[in-house]
Amino acid sequence: MQARIWNETKGTYDPYELPEGSSKYENDMDVIVSCACCSKKITYGDAYTSHKIHDHIGFGYAVCGDCYFDKGM
Repeated sequence: MQARIWNETKGTYDPYELPEGSSKYENDMDVIVSCACCSKKITYGDAYTSHKIHDHIGFGYAVCGDCYFDKGM
């Protein structure tokens, strides 16, 4: 699945290939999804919205806590 990632150095988006199972919205918070950054399997309800990995209109994909806090995603 194709998304885009914010490149802070250039100030623009770069193409980004999402891991299989990435999600930006789920009705069921207990669904298992892949972190859009590291591919780790997480429960959607425990995920954070990425500040950098977005769809074409700027909606952030789900990322794990490690990537959100440690990698600034």
